[in-house]
Amino acid sequence: MTPAMKHKATDGALRAARQIERNPSFVESTAETIDRETGVRELADILEKVIAEAGDLIDSRSPELTAQARATLHRFSDEAPRRAE
Repeated sequence: MTPAMKHKATDGALRAARQIERNPSFVESTAETIDRETGVRELADILEKVIAEAGDLIDSRSPELTAQARATLHRFSDEAPRRAE
């Protein structure tokens, strides 16, 4: 993650960091490291773009897959994803 693309840590990374890090002042930086090293933020961004670009096509073939992808983005993102249609 480049400095220009720095995002707030995802909720999942913050939960993990709270479990790992004993010092509360390091939780945020630990969470950002978790996101960066696991690639979760990038994967979520890519999935959101795929849904935005091909959502109608995917939805016409497998509405369950589209719903599952949106639910996953909502659950693991720190904010609700933009409506990708």
